[in-house]
Amino acid sequence: MPRTLRSSLRVLFQSVLGATLLSLAIGCSSTDSEKKKETRVVIPERPVEVVFKNMSTVQVKNNLMSACSQSRLRVVPDRDEVVCIRHNLDSRREQMLLTLINDDYARNMTDNIKFVLTPEERDVRVVGNAYVQFASPLGIEIDAGVKITRVNLRDNESFSMLEAVVKQASDMKP
Repeated sequence: MPRTLRSSLRVLFQSVLGATLLSLAIGCSSTDSEKKKETRVVIPERPVEVVFKNMSTVQVKNNLMSACSQSRLRVVPDRDEVVCIRHNLDSRREQMLLTLINDDYARNMTDNIKFVLTPEERDVRVVGNAYVQFASPLGIEIDAGVKITRVNLRDNESFSMLEAVVKQASDMKP
């Protein structure tokens, strides 16, 4: 085989091999990035769990709503849950939450407590969790839309607030 033909075939082989390896690398990297997009980082909850003995779900729900109202939290009841929202945050709490969520475009931030009520024969199990919820734009256009994000809170202040509301609700007469 002439030398120029051999060197031409070698260059062609190396080009094809290089293109194949490049396409494999691009294909693998797009698959990895798709997997990264699908993976959601969820901050674990720090729940408060209590059982209200010999009470109905309605009684427990009313007690929780009353305790939230007395704590100056806005109440949003639902079928088997109660959400209590604190809109007016002091500057220290607001700064702590902003640091936690790490989103420069976060708007309408609220400090929330959610209680899920589960009837168990004559008792009601209540599981409470604290979280911050905020809205952020999906893009720079006016009509790009808004994404609502929820981040679980595990700090001591949130946990203490949860415990205080549950204790106040459990101390109320049925």
